Amino acid sequence: MVKPTKGLLSIGTIAALGVLAACGTSSPGTSSSSGASGIAGCRGTITVATDLPLTGGDRTDGPFPQLAAQLAVTQANAHHLLGGCTLKYISKDDSSVLKNGHDPATGATNIAALATDATVMGVIGPFNSSVALAEIPKVSQAHLALISPSNTSPCLTVVVAVCSDPTIKIDTASLYPGPHTYFRVIATDLQQSEILAHIAAKVLNLTTAYVLDDQEAYGRGLSLLFAKFFTADGGKVVGTASLPGSTTTFTTQVSLAKSEGAKLIFFGGTTGNGCGLVRRDMGSAGLTIPLLGGDGCEDTKFISDANSGANTSEAEGSYATSAPDASKLPSSAAFFSQYASAYSSMAAPYNDGTKEPYTAYGYDAMNVLLQAIRSVLVSNGGQPPADSQTFRDKVVAALRATQYDGALGHTSFDPNGDTLNTGFTLYKVTSGAFAAVNTYAVDASGNVTVKS
Repeated sequence: MVKPTKGLLSIGTIAALGVLAACGTSSPGTSSSSGASGIAGCRGTITVATDLPLTGGDRTDGPFPQLAAQLAVTQANAHHLLGGCTLKYISKDDSSVLKNGHDPATGATNIAALATDATVMGVIGPFNSSVALAEIPKVSQAHLALISPSNTSPCLTVVVAVCSDPTIKIDTASLYPGPHTYFRVIATDLQQSEILAHIAAKVLNLTTAYVLDDQEAYGRGLSLLFAKFFTADGGKVVGTASLPGSTTTFTTQVSLAKSEGAKLIFFGGTTGNGCGLVRRDMGSAGLTIPLLGGDGCEDTKFISDANSGANTSEAEGSYATSAPDASKLPSSAAFFSQYASAYSSMAAPYNDGTKEPYTAYGYDAMNVLLQAIRSVLVSNGGQPPADSQTFRDKVVAALRATQYDGALGHTSFDPNGDTLNTGFTLYKVTSGAFAAVNTYAVDASGNVTVKS
């Protein structure tokens, strides 16, 4: 948890206040007009929300995009983006004590509560693809927009071979009992896995790999796709293991990787489900080969977990791909400066938005939603549609037409709600922190190139 510091409330307090603020709000369009014209005369309450993991094993991930999304709302209010309408914000935590981090059941409960509030016009989240699986059907039935800053499982929007894996078993079509209201501002694991395989085989020049995953939709899918593309790139998978996210010891798998002559251990999953602990156990076994993971491994928890064994610098030299490094984009400079100013009183690392790759993604996701809401108001004479479902449907339609320039550069969506932006950045632990190495892009033919 983030502790309260002078001049700024804790994440938990902010979330509680957001819920209280939403209590008793009016439905869109119920207040009488004061006579002002256009959006300045907008009357009623419009609510937006975030649903991200803020506690437990994910406390190094979710708070960053949550705070960034909250900043976008604060700025929108300061600039009266929605005219005379009241803009409210709710923060939900999809973590649970049982899971010690993100929990699909908690996420589903959060979304159900938000969907019943007629003033809620969109939600930013979730962070994890396994939570998205539980939430997408509920937002679809409620006609409610959901924009993820970080979900990468391709099965959430498109049908690929890994979706039918016995562990994953995702029927993509069944996720949408109503309209397709799900969007994301990050590319999918179809691209990330191809880039990871290229890095392993062509950049690091490694020939054999032992592949682990955490049995979740994201981790399992990423590991299967990595194995496919690594083999296509000339590599050989010498062993695999799929273990529950509650696993805390990987000595058996590390020993097997060592005996099979693996030159790389690949982990598909999150740090909350053991990514850093694998690296810790590699150190204990004296296995000095690289560890490579996807965006679920790129956070400060990985480093602290990896360094929690006898070797307190075991994390050094580990690799992970994650969201393209937005801090290097000229378009993000103002955002990171504004974030630092807004949260300067928060305890580290939360006072520095560059400490988590998905910070800017939470910011742009919320701004995209707010711009869609504003466009609906403008096209409706400055007023919210009287019927909340009609309002939600119009917001989703506006999101489909998104052409937004923000911290990430230009954002738009394909018919599946997937971003048209591509690429992932390779990060390496150097001097106790993940540092960007290169950003890679992959084209429709599978050619991977350095983007920056």
